Parts: sequence; C-alpha cells; structure tokens
Amino acid sequence: MIKYLNLFRWINISIVILSMALVLLFMVLPLLGIGWFEHGLCPGKFLLLVFSTVFIAIGGNIVNDIYDINADSINKPRKNMVGKGISVSTAWVLYWVFTVSGLLLGTLLSLVVGQINYGLIFLFSAGLLWFYSQKYQCQPLVGNIVVSALSAITLGIVWLFQFFALSEEAEVFASVQGNFAIVNRMVLIYMGFAFITSLIREVVKDIEDFKGDNRFGCRTFAVTYGIEKAKILAKVVLFIGIFSVVIIQFYFFKLGFEMHFWYFFVLDVLFVLAIFKMFKAKDRKDFSTVSKLIKLIMLAGILSMAFFYFY
Repeated sequence: MIKYLNLFRWINISIVILSMALVLLFMVLPLLGIGWFEHGLCPGKFLLLVFSTVFIAIGGNIVNDIYDINADSINKPRKNMVGKGISVSTAWVLYWVFTVSGLLLGTLLSLVVGQINYGLIFLFSAGLLWFYSQKYQCQPLVGNIVVSALSAITLGIVWLFQFFALSEEAEVFASVQGNFAIVNRMVLIYMGFAFITSLIREVVKDIEDFKGDNRFGCRTFAVTYGIEKAKILAKVVLFIGIFSVVIIQFYFFKLGFEMHFWYFFVLDVLFVLAIFKMFKAKDRKDFSTVSKLIKLIMLAGILSMAFFYFY
C-alpha cells in the first residue's frame, strides 16, 4: 500500500485537497457572505470537483514516473516506484484508470452545473500533464511553466465552478454579486502566489536533478544553460516572489485584512531564508534544502486563506 501512496504522491495530493477546501470554505464563501454549502456547490458537486482534479493529478504523477524511470534511477533512486515495487504495465493501467475517471467526473460536474464546455478544462489539464511528462519537462522553462500554471488553475477552478453553480440561483446570485470583485481579486492573488512559488520550486528541482537529467538527455534549463545560470534564474524568481508577497501583504493591510498582514511576515522570513540559502547553495543537498523551504512557503501561503473565515 505504501508504494502506491508514494506513486500517487499522497502528500502533494493531500495539499491539493486542502487547498481546494480552503479556497471554497474559508475564502470564497466567507467573502460572499454565504455559509458552507448553503448556495452554489453542494457537498456532492464539490466532491466531484475535488476527485476529478485529484484523479487527473494522480494520473499525471504516475505517467511522470513512467517516463522518468531512467533519470530517477540517479536523481531519486528510492522514490520512483515504477520498475521496482510496481511494474511498468501496472503503472500504465493505473494511469489510464485515474485519468479517464478524472475526465469523466469533471465532465459530469460540468454537465450538472450547466457548463458542459468547461469539461474541456479537465481534458486540457490531463493533456498538459501527458505532454509535460513526454516532452515539456525536458525543454528549458516550458515544463516549469506548465506545472506552475496547473498549480494556479487548481485554485481558480474552485471559484469558477462555484460561480456557475451559484448562477443557477438567481436571487442569491444577484444578492452577492457586489462581492464578486473582492473574490476575483483574492482568487487571482492566490493563483499568482501558487504560480510563482511553483515556478521557483521547479527551477530549483531542475538544479537538484541535474545529474540524472544530463546523463539521459533531458534538456532542462539547468542542463541547457548550466547550473550557475539556473541559480541566477532561481534567485531572480525568488526576488520576484518576495517582492510580490510584500506588495500583497500591504494590499491586505489596506483592505483591512490585518491577520493576513501580520501572518505574511512569516512568508517574508521564509523567503529571505530561501534566498540566503540559494546564494550559499553549492551541492544537491543545499538545493534540496531550498526546495523544502519553498514547499514550506507554499504550505504557509495556502494556510493563510483560512483567515478570511474570521473577518
């Protein structure tokens, strides 16, 4: 069982579920002035959204491990279960089961909320994950941007489906319409945060995986332009990240979200620490430390959404 949980990346999947729950229950609904599941997405529809997203993400993780068997034999010899505890054929079966299930659930949800064309979002996401594993991840920055964009979409899709589910209740929709602007801004802020932090981590991860990627011809930014230039890129994106966080922090203060303002000092400190570690990083262990700090920043940022519930 543990080998399958590792294949699915259960920690990352748990963070996806947590993120989606926080977006709807602690940010979107409180900002709209609506109680949990009173209007818009009911528990069943929300679960359809979560499971469709999670299944597609699991499928992406599996196909990524299938195509990364060679590189991961050097980069992550103990983490990739494909070809060891789990056969390649079994991994392919699991990929198709999860991906097709995710697509079907996403299509069903789109049909239920009266926006069948939005089922294409799930097809688009699954397709990007496929092409990422097969092609994009070995192209300088392209793969990094794809993963970062999908991380941002995971947050935005919750508000998208809540919006259309809410539109079926005309009176309620009209009564909360005045709050749409603030919800849009907050969702975009957190989508931007997810994008930039994911991009930082992806660039750092490419430096971590330089040895295996270089040996098996995966032309990431680090392999194509060298580790030193990849470090410069990581530093630039880190500085963009902390600059953005400071701007967001004072924007929260301006809006009266004081808990967010004070909490974001934690992110400031973590970003400064990550930048300091990046400047001193020399070997894989150092870059791994930076990568863990970025994960911590991502988690801390996601958890800050909970504060909206208390305003």
